[in-house]
Amino acid sequence: MKPCRKIALAIGLAVGFLPFVARAIGEAENDRASIEAIGAGRILGAYLHYPDIDLLYPGGDDALAAGVLRIILDGGLGEYLDYEVNFYNDFSRTPGSALAGAFATVSDFQTPYRTRYLSWDYWEDGTVNGQLGLDRLKLHFRSDPISLTAGRFPINHSVTYIFTPNDFFAPFSATSINKIYKPGVDALRFSIAPGMLSTIELVGVMGYGDDDVPAWGKSAVLLRASTVLWNFEWALLGGKLAERWVTGASFQGEAGPIGLRGEGHVGFPDQAGDGSLDDLDGDDETNDHIHGRFAAGLDVMFEWHNATIGAEYAFFSDGAGSASAYLGRAMRFFPDDQFYLAQHYVGVSLGGEIIPILRANAVVLFNAIDYSGLGVVSLIYSIADEADFLGGVMIPWGEQSVEVSAPPEVGVTLGSEFGIMPVTVFLESRFYF
Repeated sequence: MKPCRKIALAIGLAVGFLPFVARAIGEAENDRASIEAIGAGRILGAYLHYPDIDLLYPGGDDALAAGVLRIILDGGLGEYLDYEVNFYNDFSRTPGSALAGAFATVSDFQTPYRTRYLSWDYWEDGTVNGQLGLDRLKLHFRSDPISLTAGRFPINHSVTYIFTPNDFFAPFSATSINKIYKPGVDALRFSIAPGMLSTIELVGVMGYGDDDVPAWGKSAVLLRASTVLWNFEWALLGGKLAERWVTGASFQGEAGPIGLRGEGHVGFPDQAGDGSLDDLDGDDETNDHIHGRFAAGLDVMFEWHNATIGAEYAFFSDGAGSASAYLGRAMRFFPDDQFYLAQHYVGVSLGGEIIPILRANAVVLFNAIDYSGLGVVSLIYSIADEADFLGGVMIPWGEQSVEVSAPPEVGVTLGSEFGIMPVTVFLESRFYF
């Protein structure tokens, strides 16, 4: 094993067993304001064993190592205002062919909704990157029934757990190992509660072009209305996102012991964002089709070992109908799209406590077009108050082939979506101080 791979695994092991004690850095309060400072850390190591495909992985097996340190400030400013500030230092060594999104740290999220002027790359050397920045900078005003939030903060309109088509802003991958801190986006959110069980929310999110100049075509304005009826929350949403318009809906609730949820939207490509929809010309090589994306699932919780089991199905109308069309599909994603190549997917999640301080989780993704899949099994061990150690393995299956067609139609054809991914062993430590 090469030194960099040994280091990636050793970091996770060594830090995972350190005796951390939860405590805040400090806090203060008077009649007009309050502040609390806490720290949060994440250290990750992973070893990636690639399939024998020289075209994709000429360097063979590889490793990943990352460390993220956060300083989080929050508190209140009088009776109606509160705030949150989240600074981060992200230092990582990430192979270019690593699993997209599975081990993403804050600096890995490439979204048009965050200005680069709030981050600084202090180290750039091949696959090694160090970045300082602001992940969240939020000011929140609340005076019932009105709420107003401004700054950089996370936004999520999803109700499903595995496939989340209505998570439009810096979404997590379905296989993401750590979903504790969803990245913030530069936004303004206004909401009003016209009734005890109803909410109307308007969100405006600033988008930026390639030169980091604000651009209407990359910006978003989204309206969402929700209410509770028959023990279910029902929501409608619609508006503009980067390079497209959407209209959608969601529901979530319980039918006896079974939790039910579903969401989806129909999208209309519009790169300029002018509402003309001139992009709808039917060219298969570009994002020019009206598309629908939907997911629905159920879950059941048990008192026995606090176990849970869930299942979801997802449909992406703009996904490829066969493995031969995957490369073309890979060239047609919108900003902040989740990276699903096919049309039909099934996901299953399982979890339960082995003992109170040790929990096992598993997620399985299945591509119903090429019959490939990806399974993630992990153990989370609580080593101290507010300190966890996590270890697991990610195992793909499916056709492991890549074919290059000869002229005149030069192209690359994948045998399957998940079959070409590496077997991955990972270790992670999470702690607060």
